Amino acid sequence: MTVAASPVPRTPWRLWRSPYLWLATIHLLGDAVVVLTSGFLVLVAVAVAILAWPLAYVGLPLTVGANRLVYAISGWERARARITRGQEILPLVPPPPTGSRIGDARAAVADIGLWRQLLYYALLLLLAMVWIPAIVFAWSVPPVLVTLPVYYSAFAASQAQLGPFVIDTMTKASVVAAIGVLLLLVVSPVLMRAASALDGELARSLLGRSETGALAERVSQLVTSRQQVVDSVEAERRRMERDLHDGAQLRLVSLAMTLGRAKNRLEDREPVVRAMIENAHSEAMQAITEIRDLTRGLHPPVLTDRGLDAALSGVAVRSPVPIRLRVDVKPRPSLTIEALAYFVVTEALANVAKHAAAAFTDVVVRREGDILLVEIRDDGQGGADPAKGSGLRGLSDRVAGVDGRLIVHSPPGRGTVLIAELPCG
Repeated sequence: MTVAASPVPRTPWRLWRSPYLWLATIHLLGDAVVVLTSGFLVLVAVAVAILAWPLAYVGLPLTVGANRLVYAISGWERARARITRGQEILPLVPPPPTGSRIGDARAAVADIGLWRQLLYYALLLLLAMVWIPAIVFAWSVPPVLVTLPVYYSAFAASQAQLGPFVIDTMTKASVVAAIGVLLLLVVSPVLMRAASALDGELARSLLGRSETGALAERVSQLVTSRQQVVDSVEAERRRMERDLHDGAQLRLVSLAMTLGRAKNRLEDREPVVRAMIENAHSEAMQAITEIRDLTRGLHPPVLTDRGLDAALSGVAVRSPVPIRLRVDVKPRPSLTIEALAYFVVTEALANVAKHAAAAFTDVVVRREGDILLVEIRDDGQGGADPAKGSGLRGLSDRVAGVDGRLIVHSPPGRGTVLIAELPCG
């Protein structure tokens, strides 16, 4: 985060105790050196970036390299501001590679950051011409005035000339000394602070990114990373479904078949053993059913193979409440959005079957531009509240995880309408 342009305290009685007063003075004196060194290098680099452009194969890399050199030099200037002022400046970002020599060179010359940095050193040259006399005035004139009573009488005429004023008595010299003390204790530090603040503001505005832009970039990165997390979780669900379907379920099917053959071979012999085998066979078949239900809840294979229409048709057939289903999602959204839409419908239908006491349910899934609209209506008893039920609350959290929106309208005695809007652009 960018800090204040000048950390020198504002209050006069704290100015002299702050090390930043002297660091600011050093920084301002260093501006002249920076202009003559870094500023000259930046000017040369910009000239190379422009003049090397027509040299084709040889000139294009020079143009890009000159652009990168300017950013490196500005990095030194930001480091100087951090050391002497404690000022953190968000760095400018050079144009990213385009994959083309001509494109990279064109981006290097047209880069706004390049010209902002050149403008910084041009303005710094003008300011450095002001800082030098200001520093000389701030730290040399007041001490001369303070010590005037000591040496004014040593002049040939036993008097000192300060512009139109003639200092020829101790009283006048003492007044001048008092003014010098005031300048030294208050005016000079305030002058240094103002100069440091102006210098820091110039660096912040031309050598750094704005905090708004940096925050927008960070938000974009977080949105991207969140989407990657959501996609990875959905991919993990699909992997678990495949492992259960192709691994544990097949082994249980094989076990059930083996137990069935063993039971048939025993016929009426060994009734106790036969009963045990029949019990094990029944348990194996029940485990197979439970695994199938579990895999169907994680991510049914038909959803990946044939899409929402086929997957939700199977859900509608198994539902204890009659369902009218309409699905129109062409073109198909991403697998993550499809899986979330499937989860919304199955969770909503499970809630209808458990709590709504409904006689009929209407399910509509359709795509409207970049939005996948999922709507579930029932004629049950209503009264559903996401704030009270963990099922609807979890559903709302999953929808919000992809920047979607879940709307629940459920007046008591008048059924429930659940609408999920899922971005699929």
